[in-house]
Amino acid sequence: MVWWFYVPNIVFGEDALTELEQISGKKAFIVTDRVINSLGLAEKVCRILTERQWEAAIWDGVEPDPKVSTVKAAAEAIKMFGADWIIAVGGGSVMDTAKAAWVLYEKPDVELHALTPFDELGLRKKAKLICIPTTTGTGSEATKAIVIRDDETGRKFATINPELTPDIAILDPEFVVGLPRNLTAYTGMDALTHAVEGYVSVWKNDFSDGCSLQAVKMIFEWLPKSVDNLTDLESREKMLIAACLAGMAFGNSQAALAHSLGHSMGSVLRTHHGMSVGMALPYTIEFNCRGKENEEAAKQYSELARLIGITGKKPETVSLKFAGAVRELMKKIGSPQSFKEAGVKKKDFNAGLENMVDFAMMDTSLTMNPRNIDSEEIRKMYRYMYDGTVIDF
Repeated sequence: MVWWFYVPNIVFGEDALTELEQISGKKAFIVTDRVINSLGLAEKVCRILTERQWEAAIWDGVEPDPKVSTVKAAAEAIKMFGADWIIAVGGGSVMDTAKAAWVLYEKPDVELHALTPFDELGLRKKAKLICIPTTTGTGSEATKAIVIRDDETGRKFATINPELTPDIAILDPEFVVGLPRNLTAYTGMDALTHAVEGYVSVWKNDFSDGCSLQAVKMIFEWLPKSVDNLTDLESREKMLIAACLAGMAFGNSQAALAHSLGHSMGSVLRTHHGMSVGMALPYTIEFNCRGKENEEAAKQYSELARLIGITGKKPETVSLKFAGAVRELMKKIGSPQSFKEAGVKKKDFNAGLENMVDFAMMDTSLTMNPRNIDSEEIRKMYRYMYDGTVIDF
């Protein structure tokens, strides 16, 4: 079987931003959000370019979990400006918006919800894409994926296409120094979920496996340090690299059940994406590794467990210990392990439960999960997640 492994050109380390001095072009459109813009990070990018006689514009209209209408507004602004480079400065929402707006800038008739991995878009006739992450989690700078929210239903839909892989990813630790403690924790759990799910996805491959293994090892070592010291450049750089590796992993093998659950939680309850998928991760490990028919998944989880010193003879037992280690990591960094701990009221949970189940069943990540799951099992899993009960089915 023929397979492909897509990654951008990656520049990393202190002063990685100087890579902007090497690119050729005339007009750069910077996509960001208001918070990042207020911190001066978009202006820092703009200044490097304008000092070299580029025209540059900053658009800061991205909101968390961007809607299709937001993407269309960004695409219209890019069209009015006439960019030959689109530069995303921000977290996953910013990078997803920039990618999706790039598609509409070059191909305005494309329906984003109908985009498939097999569509030939013919991008890069007008512009190329640079991604500069300001969080250490989404890995969107290294993937061919976007996650956008439907305006009417609020449902998140994820899609991939090889042409959405950025041309350049710039990993500069200065852009993530001072990221708040909770966002450091949540985005770090997002990265861990990418790495773990990339390793057990039914589309896993040898190249993605290598990225997953290194990312899991690095995250368990460096995420607690990054949370404990918000200004430590070394831990920030290590987490940037780990998140990018995790993005390379799941971007080429795909995510699984934790993302289906997390996307739906965010759509209905408006919970943070990284917190949501991170919360779901240990429950999905416990679900996927149980029973004789799931021995292969248990073996894969046990291989990840051994990276962090967990030993044992039976893969299922080792996998369950690995889920426990994920829970311990979450406790250490202050990432909620249950809906209750996240402050979700029971009445809101009950009111949104059926929509979450429906949305999860429609989520494309579900098809990559190593164990089949039906709507009743998803409903039961969400109920276990409300109180923090270990999965036993």
